[in-house]
Amino acid sequence: MTSTINEYRAGLKVGPRSEFLAIGDVIPGREEALRDTLERHRSDPHIQQAIKEIGTLHEARFVLLDGDTRLMFASSFDGPWDVYIDDFARTDIGRAFDETWGHVQGYPGVKSPHIKEWFKEHTVVAGNFVCAYPEPTVKQVLKALALQQAFQQVLDDPHAAEALQHPALKPLLEMAAD
Repeated sequence: MTSTINEYRAGLKVGPRSEFLAIGDVIPGREEALRDTLERHRSDPHIQQAIKEIGTLHEARFVLLDGDTRLMFASSFDGPWDVYIDDFARTDIGRAFDETWGHVQGYPGVKSPHIKEWFKEHTVVAGNFVCAYPEPTVKQVLKALALQQAFQQVLDDPHAAEALQHPALKPLLEMAAD
């Protein structure tokens, strides 16, 4: 038996991360328009900026299923599900969601007071959910990447050679050598 978000209120969790998957029926005759919308959103810089602004979305994907008759959205995110949906509504992701899910039967709009109930009715909770790096949040991962980039700049700076000889930096330098 498939478990829905109505029973669990949220998807499975690993560390601070939750999974989310929703499936809806595409309005007959709207398949090509939906494919065009998905294609257009792939390179939309406003969506990428909104993802950075939210700072909780690990990854997401839309997939057309069953001969383009059903649309699936799957993602993983940090924090509470309600906040995640609210974040969509307050950013450019909401516009993209409305343009995409607008091709699906019954979709009320991301700013509708019924949006959370609609998503709950169209959500399937995973039977299993695993992560290669379960503990860090998106914000922690982005901070670590920025730190790595800054450290690489120091390593590449010839003026830093003397400072890098300090014994306290040995563990960092060994790790950077991998």
